[in-house]
Amino acid sequence: MKPPALSNVLVVTVLLAFVVVWIVVYGVAAALMYWPKSGEFDQQLRIFANALAKLGEEHMAPSVLQRSLSGVTFVVDELAGADNHADAVSFNLWDDAGKWMAGSSNAPRGPVETPDAEGFFDAEFNGETYRVFSRWTDDRSIRVDVMQSETSRRKNLNSVMLTPVSIVAPLLVVLPLLLLPILFVVRCGLKPLRELSNELSAREPGDLTPIQMGDLVSELRPVVDEVNGTLKRLDELLKRERDFLADAAHELRTPLAVVNVQADEVMRATSPGERADAASNLKAGLNRANRLVGQLLELARMEAGADVHFADADVADIVRECLAMYAAEARQRSIELVYRGPDHLPVKEVGHAFESIVGNLVANAIRYGREDGQVVVTVEPTPQDGWTLAVCDDGPGVPPGDRARMFERFRRGSQLGISGSGLGLAIVASAARQIGGRLDTANGLGGCGLCVRLTWPEGRAGIDARVINRA
Repeated sequence: MKPPALSNVLVVTVLLAFVVVWIVVYGVAAALMYWPKSGEFDQQLRIFANALAKLGEEHMAPSVLQRSLSGVTFVVDELAGADNHADAVSFNLWDDAGKWMAGSSNAPRGPVETPDAEGFFDAEFNGETYRVFSRWTDDRSIRVDVMQSETSRRKNLNSVMLTPVSIVAPLLVVLPLLLLPILFVVRCGLKPLRELSNELSAREPGDLTPIQMGDLVSELRPVVDEVNGTLKRLDELLKRERDFLADAAHELRTPLAVVNVQADEVMRATSPGERADAASNLKAGLNRANRLVGQLLELARMEAGADVHFADADVADIVRECLAMYAAEARQRSIELVYRGPDHLPVKEVGHAFESIVGNLVANAIRYGREDGQVVVTVEPTPQDGWTLAVCDDGPGVPPGDRARMFERFRRGSQLGISGSGLGLAIVASAARQIGGRLDTANGLGGCGLCVRLTWPEGRAGIDARVINRA
């Protein structure tokens, strides 16, 4: 569905605002007209009653008073109009004995209150509610009752407020006076946004340079800053991916070249012994290439934010199984693998990423640790219902100044004769970010080697894996 144009939304909004304002104006007008005693309707009744009381104080005979009041009745009827005779203000005059003396032809003839009642009150005649103002003349010889029905009041108010002229005229006059300036202001206000849109649409697909818009309105500056921040992060991400592809291609070139050479050696071998040695070297080269490809795929999956599947598991069992898997490789270098921790540590929501962390840390410690050395894996619960994993060795270690960079991709140790892809710790860092864990580095066993500690968070959301160097 196509979104509505801003001009259409503006017109509808102004119309709705006009309706709301008109309802408010009608309510205010009704309050001013109906307000007890001080409203316009009650004020008219009071003024009319005071004028009639002065006329009654002239002590005229009833017949003369009736003739005098006939002129008043004529004026009232003319003001109300012939069709609204029943809705005009009406009045009655009573003597002190309660006998009717005179009144308008549209007034009900029944007494409205006790003879002593004065002031404003409501009364009913023939099912119709009337607003009445009563007063006596100064000598208390004549009581004046001036009244008006609620229907008459409502019609009088609506005749002013709800006529076509009172509604359509403001709509035709006020609406353009309001809408045109608003449209002009909105158009001028949206000009920087249109310029920003044109600047973005004119860019080449690969152009991620910051947007330069010159002086901007303060409301648009945060938008441009956020867009520039997004472009910067995207540029850094693409740069990392380009570097990753370049490094991966470079790293794959070496084992593939070795495999190619070793395949030639197999083909050129003339004796079974030479062929067996060449085949063994070829298999080792293929294993290295296979390991490199597997690590590249695992790292790409981690950094692509692949879905993490969590399930209940026993952390102690996972660690022991990982140590058993690397036992043969550790025996080749005469390295002792040690597990320190509880026999069982059931933990909820442990994912495959944790297995990658344990496997890569143990493999890295075996590969870079010293021969006849030791690798100790420790699992410890924490008081905050969490737990930590620590993999420590007693090898040459990593200088404290280099530890912050050892989790970068293709970063290898400086030990001579050690083969590796430099991806193991990068996978550890990516997996820790994925599960929301925290990585610490410190000196290893006996102050030698390296110790990498993973702290499992109490809650994963919003916690990034961080590398903290400790001497």
